[in-house]
Amino acid sequence: MTVTRSDAIEQLMALARDSEQRAFASHALEFLTANTELRGPQQSVWGIGDERLTLFHETSDEEERAEAAAALGWQKRRWEAGFGWISGPVEHGGRGLSSEFDRLYRQIESAFEIPDMSPLRIGIGTVGPVVTAVGTPEQISKYVVPIYRGESVACQLFSEPAAGSDLAGVRTRAVRDGDDWRLNGQKVWTSNAQFADIGLALVRTDPDAPKHRGITMFLVPMTAPGIDVRPLRQITGGASFTEVFLDDVVVSDRLRVGEVGGGWRVTTQALAGERKAVGDRTHEITDRAIAMLAELATRSGRFDDPQVRQDFARIYSRLRIARFQQHRIQQIPDDRLSGAERAIDKLLVSTNLRLLGELAAEILGPRFVVNTGEWGTFNWNKWLMGALGYRIAGGTEEILKTMLAERVLMLPKEPK
Repeated sequence: MTVTRSDAIEQLMALARDSEQRAFASHALEFLTANTELRGPQQSVWGIGDERLTLFHETSDEEERAEAAAALGWQKRRWEAGFGWISGPVEHGGRGLSSEFDRLYRQIESAFEIPDMSPLRIGIGTVGPVVTAVGTPEQISKYVVPIYRGESVACQLFSEPAAGSDLAGVRTRAVRDGDDWRLNGQKVWTSNAQFADIGLALVRTDPDAPKHRGITMFLVPMTAPGIDVRPLRQITGGASFTEVFLDDVVVSDRLRVGEVGGGWRVTTQALAGERKAVGDRTHEITDRAIAMLAELATRSGRFDDPQVRQDFARIYSRLRIARFQQHRIQQIPDDRLSGAERAIDKLLVSTNLRLLGELAAEILGPRFVVNTGEWGTFNWNKWLMGALGYRIAGGTEEILKTMLAERVLMLPKEPK
């Protein structure tokens, strides 16, 4: 049965729950239909086109910069139409609506052809919200509003080579110098740093304090003297991450986010947004992947194998559970989330990505590691290697499991 344009619009309007949301949805649809087109049916024809089995960007620096420019252009249109910062404070140009309206807009917009907004995800989903919650009015006006206005790209300077997901173990130092701070150290696995305008940096300001109390958060202009951004080559061949070296970078105390020594509180708020992004953006990818695996198993004659059928059923069930978990979280107001919910969501996603890749390897056998040129086979190798990265992104699995064990299950703490 063919779904007409009017049918699609009616289905999108049905997402609204009350009269206020219906008015909002109507305005959103008016903006979207005037500026872009509805997506066509998302059907993949076996053997045609890109398999889309890479989990991280494999584009060149030039292509990534072009994607960032397109994302900024669309964000400017959103802002001008009143959809750039739906839940943002009215005094800073936002609409002051609840997160439910933000979620409703994203659901509606996902049915339309828009640029890839990945280059802005960290700014909109992590940096913007945490600086708005903890920062000064000047910081919000000068550094956050441009993110939502489509004028600025932000990155996150958290992870370090010697600390990884143990963010309280950061070694990048900030030393007070009058009204300024001098930052020295190295950050790693940073997305967007090569074209970012501003970075949110976690640094150690008191080496003698307990490690969770001696750290502070700063906004760092990425064009400041002393910043060196270098690409990191991934195991899959791409270079979508960078390492950032800070060599005596001078940052004004006006760019300190929160209290001196209060960086851990800011960090936990930022991580909640990062883990939400990791979970939200992968469910559509896994839905497509399980459908491809079903087709692959059928074409390979492997669905006759009871073990393959059992593994397929297990992964399919896990994907449904992960989706239901996400829907449950979306019904809880952000201020009532403890952080554990996002950690669980992230763990479900990263494990499912790995299991999908392992099932592909089981179905394919030698074709998983030898590139025969056959469509829908060897590129699963990139999927499984990319899944390794998701075990780290948003918090390493072991760190999150320890956190859940100690703070949710109340098990004895890990010996120090």
